[in-house]
Amino acid sequence: MIKRFIINNKILLRQMILYGIIGGISALTDSVVFYYMHETLGVYTSNFISINVGITLSFFMNTFLNFKTKDNLLKRAASFFAVGYTGLLISMLIMFVGVELLQCDEMPVKLFSVIVVAALQFLLNKLITFRRSIVHG
Repeated sequence: MIKRFIINNKILLRQMILYGIIGGISALTDSVVFYYMHETLGVYTSNFISINVGITLSFFMNTFLNFKTKDNLLKRAASFFAVGYTGLLISMLIMFVGVELLQCDEMPVKLFSVIVVAALQFLLNKLITFRRSIVHG
């Protein structure tokens, strides 16, 4: 049963694995940028900047290396950033709850938010941003 699933879903599994690797690189970049900025610029400004760096890196790597859908780049970028900003809002909410309400250290909360947001963003990007035929117009 597992073997059949793997055989029937090779492309999906490859995309998930590569998305995870790219997401890891982007999340690491996001977290490093956040780490070096949060004491100077504050938690929320640093989170906003670091997430934008991660989204931009992730878009280009997923577009050219993973999903290989190079048509309609502006529409795909708009969709990818919309998904990214949805993740940003969720991340900000997690940061607020973890840091302000629960009084947790910023870095563990940040890392937790990256995991939650990454899973949601894969689903949305796979189903919307990188579907083979994006609506023209």
